[in-house]
Amino acid sequence: MTAERYTVVFTGLLSLKKPGEYPYLSMSGDPLVSGGSSLRRGRPPYERMGCEISFGDLPEDCRRLVLDAYRDLWGLQDAEGAA
Repeated sequence: MTAERYTVVFTGLLSLKKPGEYPYLSMSGDPLVSGGSSLRRGRPPYERMGCEISFGDLPEDCRRLVLDAYRDLWGLQDAEGAA
C-alpha cells in the first residue's frame, strides 16, 4: 500500500489505455522502499490530488522512478543502456 504523496499521470496516445483512463504512478516521499510506489491504470484519483508541481520539484528518487516508468510504458531505452 502506498502513502500517496505524489501522483504522476501519464497522458498521450498510449495504446494501453481506454478513453478516460490513464496509467498513473502513485508514490510516497520514499518510493524505492517496499510498497513505496504503485503503477496503476484507470481513472486517476483527481478528487484526492492537491496542487500541481513541476517534475523538477519531485524528490530525486521519484524523478528516477517516473523516468523508468515512462521509458517502460513507451518502450524506450535508458540512455545509459543504448549502444
